[in-house]
Amino acid sequence: MESFLDSNASAGNRSRPGENADIVCYNMDSNYFATDGFLGWYIANCVFNILLAMAATVENLLILIAIWRTSTLHTPSYVLLFCLVLSDLGVGLVAQPLVVIYSVAKIRGIISMACGFGVAVALLGTYLCSVSLFTITAVSIDRYLALYLHLRYKQLVTNKRVMTLLVCTWLVLALVIVTWLWYPSLSFIAGVALGLCCITITTFCFCRVYVVLRHHHLQIRSQQPNSLKEVTNDEPLTSKKYRQSVMGMFMVYILLLLCYIPYLCISSVILVQGITTTNRLIFELLRTILYANSALNPFIYCWRLRDIRAALIQHLPCV
Repeated sequence: MESFLDSNASAGNRSRPGENADIVCYNMDSNYFATDGFLGWYIANCVFNILLAMAATVENLLILIAIWRTSTLHTPSYVLLFCLVLSDLGVGLVAQPLVVIYSVAKIRGIISMACGFGVAVALLGTYLCSVSLFTITAVSIDRYLALYLHLRYKQLVTNKRVMTLLVCTWLVLALVIVTWLWYPSLSFIAGVALGLCCITITTFCFCRVYVVLRHHHLQIRSQQPNSLKEVTNDEPLTSKKYRQSVMGMFMVYILLLLCYIPYLCISSVILVQGITTTNRLIFELLRTILYANSALNPFIYCWRLRDIRAALIQHLPCV
């Protein structure tokens, strides 16, 4: 099998997703499993994934425990954050170990094992990252609604409705991801379209929130101290906690874009030009950067969200 891969996976041998040439399993051809002179890169990528997996698992598990044990954090906003942390935990606990096993099998030339774990990585990794993107979008909409609904926000946005939305999202995304096994190109195009919609909606919501908060900040600066106190008591959008939550989640969104965009770019290149051993290596390296997002998010939560930091200190003294 190794000689078969070596003879068919040269840099000039391109194959497009979904084509039947040299198919090894499902829609994956020989270029998925050939190292072709990049052995050192694959070994380094394995080591990096192991380190990131341990960091993401421990960090996100601590955040989940802190939110679960703190009753004051059982609000719609933190239910969304809990879902985001849960998907990040899944990346560190399941997706990245699968990547390591897949890479080791590929390095050792155990194609049957690499095939099975390669499919698992493609499905589960893409699924968890998609959940993260959709959850960030839901967070931005939640912050937008909190700003514009004011007192009606607590009546309309409840924990039950948010959890129902999240469950439906997880189920729908699972159905979309599974289609990759038979229609990879269609699945990728649908994924890119949905991803762009999420990015557009999230950007719009955060920009609108920023514009309103900026306008309100300039407005209250021109008022007298007594008037400022009165406005602060009446307007929830002047709450320091609200502004901190918006800024914290906006930073999570920017970090997500920095990690996701390179991965989406190389995926688009592969869709248009076909798969080679070179762009497959770049794809796997950028996928590791994508997964690094799960290990970096908890630092932003602790840095920018005071409630999370206080909950960690209160319930996890070892932190």
